[in-house]
Amino acid sequence: MYTIIIISALLASLLLLALVLLFQIMALRWRIQKKEREIIAFYKEKIDKIPALVEIMSKSTHNTDIFLEIIQLHKVAIISNISSIYDLLENNGRIHREFLFLMKVSARMQGLNKDGNFLYIRDFIIFYENTLAREMLFLNSDIDRYNQLLQKKDLTIIGLFFPFKPLMRTSY
Repeated sequence: MYTIIIISALLASLLLLALVLLFQIMALRWRIQKKEREIIAFYKEKIDKIPALVEIMSKSTHNTDIFLEIIQLHKVAIISNISSIYDLLENNGRIHREFLFLMKVSARMQGLNKDGNFLYIRDFIIFYENTLAREMLFLNSDIDRYNQLLQKKDLTIIGLFFPFKPLMRTSY
């Protein structure tokens, strides 16, 4: 009689632990998806300022060819359908390299670094780039925890009934 009670209590506690693990996995997955949407929103806010940056900088130079690449990247960013983080990573890296190039060019332009509009837009883009980098670090830590929970889940019987795919880290 006592053995049946002990075995059923043990099975109930194991089932409860497996369900808690399953709910942790689902909650972390929702958190990762929310963070991805926030990062995509930060990215879109950052690229929305690129035309203003180009317009202000083009007033200070006669050579407008230096803006062709970032204008093209901006067009691609606007047109493309970004549904996940992995879609924006490559384009964001290229935009960031072009932005750094334009910042090197702006250092040589007379009077541009005294223009309040230029400084505001430059600082805005830098702020969002730093925010993107920080949020990507948080996302990667959440992805690591998610993948660790998946490994634990696969050791239980629940892992057979609820298959989840591991997520890839972002290389940012």
